[in-house]
Amino acid sequence: MSYKVALTAVVIAIIAAALSFAEPVQAGTCQPVKAKGVAKDMATATIFAQADLKQTAKSIGGKVTQTSTDCVPGPTGYRCKISAVVCPK
Repeated sequence: MSYKVALTAVVIAIIAAALSFAEPVQAGTCQPVKAKGVAKDMATATIFAQADLKQTAKSIGGKVTQTSTDCVPGPTGYRCKISAVVCPK
């Protein structure tokens, strides 16, 4: 009897662990996203990062609500990263 209870508990724990790794997008929830752009000048790197962000928001099916841009010079040019929040339309 205790073997069946223990086996049932293990099966439930495995199912719960598997479901915790799957993160479906729920209606009404916002998601943090990141976009990157690399170019020789800061303006072009920012444009590339914005295009990446736009494509990401489009694939999620939402709109961008908050953004933060960080550009740093690198050996081959500028690297811009945009951190944003995308919410459902």
